[in-house]
This record gives sequence, structure tokens and C-alpha cells, in this order.
Amino acid sequence: MESNPGSKPVSSEPVGFIGLGAMGAPMARHLASRGFNLLIHDLNAPAVQSVVALGARSVPSAREIASQAKIVFTCLPSLEALRAVTLGKDGLYAGDAIETYVDLSTTGSEFAQELAASLREHGIMMLDSPITGSVATAGNGRLGIMCSGPLAGFKSAEPIMREMASAMVLYLGEQNGRAQTLKLLNNLLSATGMATTCEAFVLGVKGGLDPQVMLDVFNAGESSTNASRNKFARSVLPRTFDYGARMAITAKDISLAVHEATELGIPMWIGQSVQQIWKYAVSQGAHDKDGTALITYLEPWAGVEVRGRANPARPHKADAMPANKVDQHVLVCDAAIAPAIETRLRKRGFAFAVAGAAAGEHAPCCIVKVPAGSDAVATIKSLRHADSRQRTILNACLIASTEAAELSQAVAQQGVSYLDALLTGTYGETADGSAALLVGGSITAYENAKPLLEALGSKVFYVSLQPGAAQLMQQLNGAVAATLLGATCESYVTGAKAGLDPITMTKILGIETGRTTASARIIPEQVATRKFNHGRRVEQVYRELSLASDEARRLGVTPWILDKTRLLYGLAVQLGSPDDDVSKLATHYEKWAGVEIKSLPAEAIVVDGGIPSLI
Repeated sequence: MESNPGSKPVSSEPVGFIGLGAMGAPMARHLASRGFNLLIHDLNAPAVQSVVALGARSVPSAREIASQAKIVFTCLPSLEALRAVTLGKDGLYAGDAIETYVDLSTTGSEFAQELAASLREHGIMMLDSPITGSVATAGNGRLGIMCSGPLAGFKSAEPIMREMASAMVLYLGEQNGRAQTLKLLNNLLSATGMATTCEAFVLGVKGGLDPQVMLDVFNAGESSTNASRNKFARSVLPRTFDYGARMAITAKDISLAVHEATELGIPMWIGQSVQQIWKYAVSQGAHDKDGTALITYLEPWAGVEVRGRANPARPHKADAMPANKVDQHVLVCDAAIAPAIETRLRKRGFAFAVAGAAAGEHAPCCIVKVPAGSDAVATIKSLRHADSRQRTILNACLIASTEAAELSQAVAQQGVSYLDALLTGTYGETADGSAALLVGGSITAYENAKPLLEALGSKVFYVSLQPGAAQLMQQLNGAVAATLLGATCESYVTGAKAGLDPITMTKILGIETGRTTASARIIPEQVATRKFNHGRRVEQVYRELSLASDEARRLGVTPWILDKTRLLYGLAVQLGSPDDDVSKLATHYEKWAGVEIKSLPAEAIVVDGGIPSLI
């Protein structure tokens, strides 16, 4: 578990640091600037000099560092480099001062366990302590570190680790490899977010969506990832591809994660698809490119380029409707969410009537419910528009984008305006008004429907003038969220099979690089507690995925990961019930893996020296 924060004056004892790459160099510079007696070694002379300039001393070999320092850190890019530095000629094992070795690299649990066993034979305690963060946080001491290995070694190295990782130092117990497993799962979730978001943007742009609108929608709900929150705006949409992580490193970490999960008996439906996408890019020459360039290897499949605009086009505000031509808004929605919509409108004091009631001809909003299994398109076409006032149909039902375009034309012939107006949240979020709305269609109808739209949701995104565009946006929004949940189920089940507590896992997977609604909320709040009450049905999500897949085929796009997600949720519908809460997807993974995602009992947590840890 997370260790107790503590502070300790900087010691004059020498500390070794080997490996001054993209992350190692800023970490070493930070320690040197904090007054540590730092001994460094690397083959990159400019990197060495940048740390020496802050007071560190350059030492010609790992062995010489280990002969002067009791604690030595490494941050190296490959298993081969780690073997050479630790066990090779002039390696750390030959030093006569070293007691604790801390590896900050990402290696996988098997390698960590093997290396720890080898060093133990030489009287050296090893801590596998992979980091999470960015080049910026490496340089300002705001990294996160997860650590597993001997408690005595952890206690001696903890003050130094806290200088590097004020955001989080998480001790996972004496068993080497646990920290590596958690780090790999975090990296897998981050890489899944990047790859899935890339697929969605390629499909959306091919379908005519504006990239900035897509980004805003994703970041407003369950499709938000580290990629959408940080990387797309900074490096993808401007086409700079300079966020700071090499693609080969990410591909390596994904492969290690999928290997560990597979060895534990976890079916990696989504993880393997993510692995294939990243390996494909590397095989095409992306080895040393920035990870944000992944999208450039998917764009040619669709014949599009995803690029942000310096001054995105915004729709012109429509003229106000004349006083004698006030719209009556006819809101068509699935019967299942109608009670939540009615609850929200009552709370906002918005007058409405349900279709069939006498007051329906006079209320500013008339709600038309589409029963389960009924055709929303046919329902809308069957509506009678004999009222003397101009009407606007607001369609909150999910349909194909082509059907929405046809509907708009059909009702226009009767003098009726059409808007897609789709709620993105759960049933509870619809009822309390925290859901967002995706709107597309006539700008005049949109402006006149604003009071109703703003009464329904917390945010209203005007997606496009084009009817059907909001439908595609909703399909992609739901498809990305569904993929993230599936990947998170795979990660948490893998962690549970490896002996990790899900609440402990959330301390890493739920903070930033791996953070999604699924990792930070759905798994700990709905699955680990066995509540299974997130508020969206499996069948609803499967429909979003199926429509997105149909759109991809129509547009000639290959969404590798999203198609695999569609198959996964189709299987969930067959194995369970279409009405299952979406969080129950995790239970299928649990059955396949023979483990449950649930908090460890109190007796599984021990406290040694004031530091809680996993047995």
C-alpha cells in the first residue's frame, strides 16, 4: 500500500544513478539540484555534463559506483542494458559498497524476479520501482513510483524516491515483480487510450466531423483519456508529434503487458488488438518516432488527415423566431430514459406533456416515447404535424447517420425542422442534468431549441449543421468508452490474478496516464463493491458499437480495435442479459480468468514498520 509520507534531510552519503536518457537525465538533474551527493554513469557525454554542471560526479563504470554508494538507481531502455550494468563485466554486483539496488525501468515481472534472485546471491537487495509520469514531472520531482522488493531496502531508498516522486510512492510488498505488473497495466491502458482515440478520430474525420468538436466531446465524458486530455491538443492536431515518448518503448511495454496477462490466463481481446496496432507502426519504420505519430499509420487506411484548424469554423447565430412562430419541440426518446428526462425537466420547471395527452397540443415540449424493440425512424415518420405552430423534432434516439439525414429531408417536406439531440450520460446523469447533449441539424432550429437543450444537460455540443453528424459523434463517443471499459476489465483482472488489490491499483491506474472513467470509477465503485449499477445497459453499448462499425464499412475505414470491442460486447450480450449493467462486463472476464476483482480482506494487509503492504 502507499507508504506514509516522510521527510529526511539530504544525506552526504553518495547515491549512484546510471542511465541518463529521456527520463533518467531529468531525474538525475533534479536530485543533483536538491543537493544529493550524486555519482552518475552514462555513455551520453552531453547528458552526463548536464548533470555534472549541477554538482554530480561522473564515474567511469557501474562497478566503481557500486564500490562507493550503498544505494544505486538505474533507468535504462532495455533488458540487455540492465543485464550488462548489473551482472556484466564491471557490473554493480562486483561493487563492495552497494546494499540496495533500485531499478526505475519498465521490465516486466519475470525479468525483475530473475534479476532480484541473481543479485540476492551477491548480497544486494533489489527494488523494482518503475515510474509513471512525463519528462516534465521527471524534472520537477512530481513522478509517481510503484515499488516492490525487500522492506529493508525500501526503507533505505524511500527518502530519495520521495524527492523524485512527490506525487506518489506506492509500496506493494516484498514480492519482486508486483510493481512491474502494475506499471505495465498502466502503460497498456495509456496506449489503449491513444490507439482507440486515433481510430475514432480517423473514422470521425472521414465522416465529416470537426476534430476540435470531437476532442471537446471526448473530454467531457467517459471517452476521456490521457491521449485526449493532453496529447491530441498539444501534439496530434497541430501535427507536431513531439510529446516525448518513443513508439518502440510503448510497443515493448504493451507486448510485456499482454504476455504477462496471457501467462496468467487472461483473454486479452482488446489488449492484443492494441498490441497489433503499435507493432504494425513500429514495423513500418516508427521505431524512434514519437508515440503521438501513431495516427499517421492509421490515416492512410482511410485516406484522411486528422488536423486541427487554427481558427475552427463556428456556425453563424440564427435570427430569432418571430413571436407568432414559436416552435413546439417534439422530443422523441427511448421509453427507457423517458422517466429520467421527465424528472430533469420537472426539476428545471420546464413545461412538457407526454404524447397522447390533451395538453400535448399546448405545451412547449411534447415527449414521444419509443418502446423497446420499436423503430424510432418509423415512429418519427408517423408523427402527425397538423398543429398550427411550427414544430421541431428533437431526436434523442440512436440511429444510423444516413437514417438521420433521410429523416431530416422527409420531415422538412412537411414544414418541420429536425435536430439530432443525443444524451451522452448514464440514466442517473440524465435525471440529474449532468449528462451532455450532442446536437446536429439546422442552426435556426438549434438556437430556438436552446432553452430546452440547456434544461436537459450540463453541456450542449453543437456538432454540425449536417443531420446525422451528431449520431456519428455519439456512436464514436460510446464506442471509445466501451473499449476503455473492456481494456480496464482486462487490466484489473490481470492485477487481481497477480495478487494486487483493486483499490491499490486505482492509486496508479486512476491518477493520470492510465486514468479513465472505467479505471478511476467504474471498476472501484461498481465492480470491486459488486454493485454493478453504473447506469448503462450492455445492449445499448453494443448498439453504439454496431452502428459505428457499420459507418466504418460504409466509409471504407478499418477500425481494428473498435471492431474487436464490438465482438466482445456481442459476446457479453449472449453470455449474460441484454439488460445487464455495462459494469457486469467484468464478470465475464472474472469467469474466464477464475478470479474476482474485489478488495482484499483486512487480514491480507500487514503493517511492518508502520508501512502497510500486501502479503
